[in-house]
Amino acid sequence: MTARARAGAALLALASVAGPLVAQQRGGGQPARAARARPDSAAADSAAQPITYLREVYNYRGGARDPFLALITAGDVGVQVQDLRLVAITYDPRGGASVAVVRAKDNPRAIRLRRGDTIGRLRVLQIRQYAVVFQIEEFGFERQEELALQRPEANR
Repeated sequence: MTARARAGAALLALASVAGPLVAQQRGGGQPARAARARPDSAAADSAAQPITYLREVYNYRGGARDPFLALITAGDVGVQVQDLRLVAITYDPRGGASVAVVRAKDNPRAIRLRRGDTIGRLRVLQIRQYAVVFQIEEFGFERQEELALQRPEANR
């Protein structure tokens, strides 16, 4: 294709795009009046007809895990720090022989814990004089929570 033919093709493409715009400007704004009339009639139509919302429904069969279901169910949660009550601590200042005694709310049996022991997703990191520090692993992330002894009030 020669340079003259390319210039002609470009001019033809420009005329096809710019032609309707120039004609609309010279036409006295007739399309603009039609556009102004449409919203009024559309507003009247929308007031008369009720609005209906369409909802998509997803159904996951035989594929990957359903992203709308909870990752941990009530049965998988196991023991939580809120479910435990710290009953006693035998504290060793050197840290090696400390023992903590805890009880679960639903189980009256005492559980003896040492550093490194696990209950469900809870692992004992440290036993202090008046508290036990647990490490909790959830979804690949780790956090720490402390369970403290209930100190008796001085006024009793």
